[in-house]
Amino acid sequence: MSLLEIKDLKINFRTFIGEIQAVRGVSLSLEEGEVLGLVGESGCGKSMTAQAILRLIPSPPGKILGGNIYFRGEDLLQKDLQEMRKIRGKHIAMIFQDPMTSLNPTLTIGNQIMEVLTLHEGLKCREAREKALDLLKKWK
Repeated sequence: MSLLEIKDLKINFRTFIGEIQAVRGVSLSLEEGEVLGLVGESGCGKSMTAQAILRLIPSPPGKILGGNIYFRGEDLLQKDLQEMRKIRGKHIAMIFQDPMTSLNPTLTIGNQIMEVLTLHEGLKCREAREKALDLLKKWK
C-alpha cells in the first residue's frame, strides 16, 4: 500500500469568464520514505494538487470534480473537515510559497511550533515549550 496515491484528480475553478480546469487528471504514487517533486511551469496545478491533498481548495470558487486521494489507504476526499484537521500538520503538512502564509510574523517561531504540539500531540504548555526548544536546538 502506498503512503500517498492520487488517482485522476480533477479540479475546476469558476471565474467571471467561465469554468477553468486547474488540474486535469493528475495521478501519482508515493511510497513511505520516498521523495517526490512536482515540477512544472507557473499555473500548471502543482499548488492546487498539494492543496487538494490537504483539502484546502477554496470553495467556492474551486471544486474537486473527480478522482481519489488516498493517504495510507484512506480516501481523504471522503473525510469530513473535523477528520482532516486531525491529519493536517500531524501527518501531512505543506509549506506555502508565500512566506506571509507560512509563518505568522506576529508570533515567535517557538510559539508556532508549540501550537502544533499542543493541538496534535496533546502536550501541555510547559511540555510543548520544552519539546519546541529541543527541536529548535537540533536545527542549530
